[in-house]
Amino acid sequence: MTFLAARLFLGSAGLGALPAWLGSLPVVPRRAVLIPTAANPLPSAPFVGVAAELLGTEGVAVDVLDLERAAGDDLRRALDGAQVVFVTGGYPIFLLEHVRRSGFDRLAATAVADGALAYAGISAGAALAGPDLRALQAADDPGTVDSTAGLGLVPFVVLPHRNRGRAARHDRLARELGGTWRMISINDDQAVGVAGDAFEILDSG
Repeated sequence: MTFLAARLFLGSAGLGALPAWLGSLPVVPRRAVLIPTAANPLPSAPFVGVAAELLGTEGVAVDVLDLERAAGDDLRRALDGAQVVFVTGGYPIFLLEHVRRSGFDRLAATAVADGALAYAGISAGAALAGPDLRALQAADDPGTVDSTAGLGLVPFVVLPHRNRGRAARHDRLARELGGTWRMISINDDQAVGVAGDAFEILDSG
């Protein structure tokens, strides 16, 4: 599968660059599907509402789709007619568990590769787009998976929140796993913009 038509926004926390990214898409987005599943185990997740509000401010209608409860038909109905899918942060492996169970991995990979759907992900949602989530595993993540393989929409692993005391860990992961996958470590005010096989680091505070 090739991804020359793919458009992705992969961030850590800040959404400052999202409006410009939305405006750069080949088709002006009118509808987005927001996936908050990674945040379900958290006691609160205000960033989900922040993302929905920003999309609405940019003139994008938002439908929320929780993969923990969704089935294949739910996914197809939700994604039909959407130009953007936005996957929020939270627990990466918990997210991956329900991405697999719901079939989102198969539908999303095809739609993004074809350019029919642009992909925006923050933190866990950004990591999901890469080839593997092994580097994002944590003891308190309630997710259960047989494999940590991600969606494979990009050939690198996004490591978010470098500025939150994680620089040394990110550098260690790059040394240990860098021979297998490229690691891109970003601060909360940065994002990776992807257009086909090209990418750039964006200021996104």
